[in-house]
Amino acid sequence: MTDTIGQQSSSNESAFQLWMFSNVAVGAGFSAFVALLVPPYITQATGSASEAGVVMALMSLAAVAGPVFGGIADRYKAHRQVMVGGMVAMTLALLAFGVASGDSEFQIIDALIMGLGVAGVSAVAPVFIVSAGLSEALQARRLTAFSVAFPAGQVAGGMMLAAAAQAEWSFSQRFYLGTVILGICTVIVWFTSGAPSQAIVLDDESDDQDDDVDQTRRTGIAGVLFSLFGLYVLVLILSSVASNGINSQIANILPNLYGIDETTTSSLISLAGLLNIALFFVAGKAMTKYGPLTPYLAGNVMRFGGAAFLGLLGLMNDAPVLLVAAAMQLLYQGAPFARLPQNVLAVRFAPIPSGQANGWVIAGSALGSFFGSLLGGWLADEVGFNAINWMGAVAAGAGVALLILVIAPINKSRYGDDEADEPAPGTQEHVG
Repeated sequence: MTDTIGQQSSSNESAFQLWMFSNVAVGAGFSAFVALLVPPYITQATGSASEAGVVMALMSLAAVAGPVFGGIADRYKAHRQVMVGGMVAMTLALLAFGVASGDSEFQIIDALIMGLGVAGVSAVAPVFIVSAGLSEALQARRLTAFSVAFPAGQVAGGMMLAAAAQAEWSFSQRFYLGTVILGICTVIVWFTSGAPSQAIVLDDESDDQDDDVDQTRRTGIAGVLFSLFGLYVLVLILSSVASNGINSQIANILPNLYGIDETTTSSLISLAGLLNIALFFVAGKAMTKYGPLTPYLAGNVMRFGGAAFLGLLGLMNDAPVLLVAAAMQLLYQGAPFARLPQNVLAVRFAPIPSGQANGWVIAGSALGSFFGSLLGGWLADEVGFNAINWMGAVAAGAGVALLILVIAPINKSRYGDDEADEPAPGTQEHVG
């Protein structure tokens, strides 16, 4: 075991592994093909924009199944099967959207299949890193490579869709294009994830676990929610309300509130994706140097600052475009710092095995996205688009307060200073 861990933790180990195409698939499938095709497709097919909103909300809500998939993967050591199964579900969902031909009931089923597929992949894939017995440095490098795969897939998918739109492909043809792309990713992941899945070491497989830790891991849902981990999940929800609540309406907020045209809005969103790729590397280095909690807190502070800045600019008449763009980018660039360490912190704080813990990460983010989108839409209709910015600022601010006043002190008392030389969860030094 020692030799294996030493070999895995070697600085010569590659950061990117081919099974990480699973996150390329999520980025391309969900954040490109789904986000850019499903709303206009359903609106055009049914004549109802609200129906498109319901479909997207149900897709997000389906991701609350993440803990279930994580638990199944942990119990049966089926992480590879659950991850690939989720990719198959995503692929079939894109195919079904192409075949749906305006059938609204079928589209809802497609949305649920897509949401469940994303939940399966997202809940299990990080376990291949955080429970692989890696050194802190290699773990951070692999989490960085894995995280960068998501915006890379998003950018690639967006470019392919732009080319398809330029060629005047139909919606169905574009969905079929997505089906082919995700199908290729699925094949790659299946044939490259066998050995990494064998390297997963769950905490409850160790004979060195203390009795009180074993007992904690057998607690029910109350023991999960009413704990430090439960507070952490609450922060995840609040952070997702802030980021996804604003993101879901950003194409309406920028033109209607600040007078920014659609072309500039699209350019700003594309720029945000490209900057995300660069900042994931910065976040990875920060996590290696300072540990996971510091960059996670920084990401949430950036989300709070960006939302509040947008809200203040929304009170002005003719707010300068450059300031609005800066505020938007501040909000968006909090994502790399918030996302990269969130799975590591989940495993650290959770009284349950790592697969289930990562499932709760996905569920918390999905709930925040669901409620943020619904509340944001209601606020836009009843109060105005700037109310969405203030909703994000309040939610992110509450999350930052919990992190600083509660979670950070407990983390320091339990784990000492949050430094990079702390052993990664699952390493021999950690469990021994």
